[in-house]
Amino acid sequence: MNKIIKAKNENIEKLAALFAKGFMKDPLFCHYIPYEEEREGILNQIFRKYLYDCWDILTVYQTEDGNAALCIYPPQGEPTERMMLPASLQGVYERISQAVAPQFYKDYLTLDLIAVNENARGRGYARALIEAFIKDAKEAGKKGVVEIYNPHNVAFYEKMGFKLAHIQPLGDTLSAYLLEV
Repeated sequence: MNKIIKAKNENIEKLAALFAKGFMKDPLFCHYIPYEEEREGILNQIFRKYLYDCWDILTVYQTEDGNAALCIYPPQGEPTERMMLPASLQGVYERISQAVAPQFYKDYLTLDLIAVNENARGRGYARALIEAFIKDAKEAGKKGVVEIYNPHNVAFYEKMGFKLAHIQPLGDTLSAYLLEV
């Protein structure tokens, strides 16, 4: 198994690309960025800007080989106030950020982003990264929370020890599943 390490800010470009590829089929991003041919580029810009603007308050882990990464957002963080994107992307980002966990869970440690390269899935990377998140939450004396949009992923998080805390409908076809550990 690959070792989990703290990511360095010189890896932001690679991390943004990894997150962009990892979230290409995420129901939230598919909903707000419906054109697949544009999605990866838009996501890359959003994640790059987010990582650059908020790096000093985030904890970012990655595998030594760079095939997987996880981003932890701290309690009391305010990324939407810190981050301004080009006008063409700002509206998309604001609609997406209105649905994310930090606004609901200011006293929780938030598993904000997790991605595994498609060709590296099934090797335990996500499990190892989530275990690092759970350890950080316990060490901080906080509960951990994750918000997901794919109902098929709920069972995976439950196997990791998370409990479904809330389901928030975000329209006719999209819901946020809030899980805590």
